[in-house]
Amino acid sequence: MQQGAEITVLASRKFRDRPYDSSVLWNSLNEITVDVPLPYPPNRLQSILLATRFQTPFHARWVGAAVHKAMSLHHERAFDLIYTRSIPIAAHIAGYWCANALKLPWIANLNDPWATEFFPIEESPKLSPFSKAANIYWLRRTMQSADLITYPCRRLKDFHGRVAKVDQFAEVIPHIGYQQKSKCHRPDGHFRLVHAGKLLAADGRFGNTILLGLKAFLSSSVEAATDAKLILVGPGDKEMQSMICELGLQRNVEFIGRVNYEESLNYIASASVCVLAEARMDEGIFFASKLADYIAHGKPVLALSPKIGTASDLANRGELIRVDQNPEVVKDAIAILYAKFKNGTLNSCNPSERLQGQVQGEVIAERFLATCQTLTSTKLESRAARLERLRRLGPSFEQSF
Repeated sequence: MQQGAEITVLASRKFRDRPYDSSVLWNSLNEITVDVPLPYPPNRLQSILLATRFQTPFHARWVGAAVHKAMSLHHERAFDLIYTRSIPIAAHIAGYWCANALKLPWIANLNDPWATEFFPIEESPKLSPFSKAANIYWLRRTMQSADLITYPCRRLKDFHGRVAKVDQFAEVIPHIGYQQKSKCHRPDGHFRLVHAGKLLAADGRFGNTILLGLKAFLSSSVEAATDAKLILVGPGDKEMQSMICELGLQRNVEFIGRVNYEESLNYIASASVCVLAEARMDEGIFFASKLADYIAHGKPVLALSPKIGTASDLANRGELIRVDQNPEVVKDAIAILYAKFKNGTLNSCNPSERLQGQVQGEVIAERFLATCQTLTSTKLESRAARLERLRRLGPSFEQSF
């Protein structure tokens, strides 16, 4: 929007339960957001009819309501392009039918694996054969019908290609990292490890490993025990809190809990080192949105991540430090970072200025809007011709992410 785009967002505020975020940034979008409520009360006959019409067992009544609202708004003032974002996948199903009805170019952004059940971790819920077939059907249909598919990183793109068995041209558009320029955080002399985001002992992340590694580090350094602290910003669980007490880390671990987005950025800005804890999986296919915020702040990053993955790719280029799920290795990494902190050379571990620049909103918006312009400049072109013009647009962010 700051780059001059006019946007209307169709969303459902009650589509799924989620905590309210009081951030000024998010609430500034209220004026352009049109709420498309889930039709109520439930109507089995209507569900069957709309599921047949829109060829989906997933949220067909909401898809119908979203398509109807989009057509009404388009009649009042014509749109140029449709952009959809998952999860949930109902956005893409609605986008498919809107693109067909309005004859507009369509960009589908897959921010995560296609559905929660597709997450490549053991804790993911399992799909019934019918649901799996229906999901794969709509994943392939989206990949083959959208004028462009975008992903936040290359490994997520490759993952979907393998799942759908479809090799389609796609763009990498990374998450925007945001830094509140007006905030000034002077060093207070303390070594602060900050983890922003959910960290649960029960969901397969490396939370236990962080605590065990920190305990081992503090036990090896009397000085660090007085001026090193781990700040956990975001939801936790009783298991993590119990483990903090069992390890005697109450003085060195601060559990902040859930805060709004701007507050989480303040904690990131105060960090000496930012911590990324990813789920256990064979390949790290994600580019975490909080990692973009870490990079935008120019903070050293300690990533507890799979040996193969996006974080590992960045580590191989010297942009962050990646370690295995091993408390002793975590201890050693913290010790190295702490030593650099004490001798004033910690900034040598910062992400490069080039990478910091690539997660800035202006840079990403400029590339994204150039892509939109390419798709909308000649509406009568075939889909193949549009894709060829996109290929000629130049290198995307895929080389970095």
